[in-house]
Amino acid sequence: MSTPTPTSPVITWNQAGLNEAIKQFPQVTPITDEMKITHAGVSRMVMLDRYAFKDTAKITLAPGDLVVLTVKQDPSYPARGIGIVQTIDWDQHQATILIEEEYRGPLESDQEKETGLVTRSIDSLDKPLEIYYEQIAHRNARGLAEIESDPAKVQESFDAFYHQLSQMNFVPAGRVLYGAGSQTDVTYFNCYVMPYIPDSREGIAEHRKEVMEIMSRGGGVGTNGSTLRPRNTLARGVNGKSSGSVSWLNDIAQLTHLVEQGGSRRGAQMIMLADWHPDIIEFIISKMQNPRILRYLIEQTKDDQIKQLAHEKLKFVPLSLNEQTMHEAIIAQANEESGFNADIIAHSKAMLRDGGHYTVHKEDFLTGANISVTITDDFMQAVQADGDWELRFPDVEHYNEADMEAYNTQWHQVGDVREWEALGYSVRTYRTIPARELWKLINICATYSAEPGIFFIDNANQDTNATAYGQKVVATNPCGEQPLAPYSVCNLAAINLANMANQEDQTVNFDKLKETVRTGVRLQDNVIDATPYFLEANRKQALGERRIGLGVMGLADLLIYTNHRYGSAEGNAVIDQVFETIAITAYETSIELAKEKGSFPFLVGADDQATQELREKFVQTGYMQKMPDHIRQGVLEHGIRNSHLLTVAPTGSTGTMVGVATGLEPYFAFKYYRSGRLGKFIEVNAGIVQDYLAQHPEADADHLPEIFVSAMELEPEEHVDVQTTIQRWVDSSISKTVNAPKGYTVQQVEKIYERLYTGGAKGGTVYVDGSRDSQVLTLKAEENEQDQNIALFEVEDQEIRVVEEADELRQLVELAEKDHLAQSGHTDDVVYGSEVGDTCPICRKGIVEDMGGCNTCTNCNAQLRCGL
Repeated sequence: MSTPTPTSPVITWNQAGLNEAIKQFPQVTPITDEMKITHAGVSRMVMLDRYAFKDTAKITLAPGDLVVLTVKQDPSYPARGIGIVQTIDWDQHQATILIEEEYRGPLESDQEKETGLVTRSIDSLDKPLEIYYEQIAHRNARGLAEIESDPAKVQESFDAFYHQLSQMNFVPAGRVLYGAGSQTDVTYFNCYVMPYIPDSREGIAEHRKEVMEIMSRGGGVGTNGSTLRPRNTLARGVNGKSSGSVSWLNDIAQLTHLVEQGGSRRGAQMIMLADWHPDIIEFIISKMQNPRILRYLIEQTKDDQIKQLAHEKLKFVPLSLNEQTMHEAIIAQANEESGFNADIIAHSKAMLRDGGHYTVHKEDFLTGANISVTITDDFMQAVQADGDWELRFPDVEHYNEADMEAYNTQWHQVGDVREWEALGYSVRTYRTIPARELWKLINICATYSAEPGIFFIDNANQDTNATAYGQKVVATNPCGEQPLAPYSVCNLAAINLANMANQEDQTVNFDKLKETVRTGVRLQDNVIDATPYFLEANRKQALGERRIGLGVMGLADLLIYTNHRYGSAEGNAVIDQVFETIAITAYETSIELAKEKGSFPFLVGADDQATQELREKFVQTGYMQKMPDHIRQGVLEHGIRNSHLLTVAPTGSTGTMVGVATGLEPYFAFKYYRSGRLGKFIEVNAGIVQDYLAQHPEADADHLPEIFVSAMELEPEEHVDVQTTIQRWVDSSISKTVNAPKGYTVQQVEKIYERLYTGGAKGGTVYVDGSRDSQVLTLKAEENEQDQNIALFEVEDQEIRVVEEADELRQLVELAEKDHLAQSGHTDDVVYGSEVGDTCPICRKGIVEDMGGCNTCTNCNAQLRCGL
């Protein structure tokens, strides 16, 4: 049975028909004339594809319906588009769809590109029932207000929730937008942190099982592997040697490539290892993909273990016969009108001279996760004092039966070799290394591959409120903004600071900000009770500590609207005032909620005296000591509803949907170029620039005021100072990238991380522009044999700098690519950006792919935005 073919294409979707279909879905709000927000471009795609409620069974599918579909199939990077159903053939289970103009670029056949008409399986179509953002806001507000136990509070909460949501003053995390009020069994939490791993085959297997369960349901996972015994340590149960913590962590990381979320998305993981662990050097080097850096480590580092591990990672690949023939042909034509430029000829000469090139073994090792080193105060003090650093682990090879029993049952509860030794158990020092040597290794790898990240775990534990109820931070979520105790979860949302500006007088509307915070805290507290739970340990932890993570988006917009340059002293003063207001208001609200609903259960003792002792511990935490007296006194008298309230997440997807700068970040760029269907590069200005130019027609888009400062125009120290200013008022942590210019040295990166540490940051990522663009060394050698006489680096004032490819060469390549696109009529959109399908702006090679809510480069693994 087929629907009749229309005499002319249906170019607009059928609102009346959609409202009729919505009657079959009581959780969906019908469309009304008052609804206005549909978003546009990528913002609209994000909303419809990720957050809108859908008729997944297609029981209401009809001609005239708007659908989201894959317009170009690809095993790794399918292109998504939006279109209108024209006809349906139920017998063949197919439909014809008219693709909207802006999504026709990736279509593969000339006829499809010309007409926009495609035929697809009905199963491949998604029919969103929520076309307006107000529908999503209404569903969320209703679903979360109905959690109120007091009937009188339900309507009051709904009205407050809907106002803040529909105005986009307050934007919940993506899981909440999608799940709240949907009457489906999906989690509202974005990410999870696992306990330390028991050091046994059974313990690793159980940990792996739980990670798989979380990832299969859409969650990102953080793991700290520091409890796994080091490489070559005796494993008595199998009468052999352990393969080491890093090999087991790689096994866990590979789950990212194996577990799909909802059939299409890959998960995100963070894997950490302690600075005291004997496998830490292997861990740091494990993801280095740059052969030049490995050669440098072999040739210039004093430490034999670093040399050996770099040697194991490096691989020489001889020229194949075809490659040799090709390069010989290029050289033979070098003096003729061959069309080969000097760089290509020089490259061929080098390849023939050296007989091959270097690459790395196990290119996919640990690629399923971001990795970070947990840095202790003891280590940083050793670095500052230029002292030695001991790599240590419980002395399992010499434990008696009683000690081994304690190790098997308690070590993974402790997870810190310092605490373990303080408990009286023997610890073995595997080796000693100069602290600065290890610190330099971390920073070399961070500079030239952006990994490992750094997590100051002692800073995190000194400030966490979890110590009040006997818990501690073990790791962070994949994006780093949530340092969490075992089985803790990320319950995230963001205040849209762009909406908190009085644009006419260029001030912050603090009254509006406070009202938004108050409503947001109550809404997020209700999320904890509304969400389904699939692991009992997560349910117990989430309900016990009632943690929320109230963050921000649009900070850069707020500063522009108030006429302040991001990173300036004056801008930081405004930032400090804004985040002080958010923090104090959030804690005041949580204390008021405790009066109404009670404190979080972990702060309630067996009797009144025990409860008061817990409250005393709570107000003595490092973070609470920074809060004003009335907040601490309020907790002592009334308790508090939530153990933690504040964070700053990346807000990649939600910030993109709203159309503001994501998280606390500055804009990456205010202008970019987009190639359309005819391959013509079109200049596009960011929304806030377009607004400014509309208000100031005399302004020049190429010479904007200094308040329009982009990420790469800021000094790295300015990035750091913004982060540490905010961290003062945040009880969790912050996801932030410190951008550094091309040519930034390892020593300069070290200073940035030290500035973050002394400023109280709990972690950070420094990205040096072009750090992955170094030219690969080619040498004639057998596999893993190096010529020690080849100079890999220039040394200027004892600062390490990679010899980069010429900027002119890169520019020529980019111009050639543009010219090729224009001449070939290539119709795909080509965009350097952070959205799915874009080309990575960091390495300029990979495609940005959604991996568990994090927009991640498939080439360099940079997490550009995370789906909050």
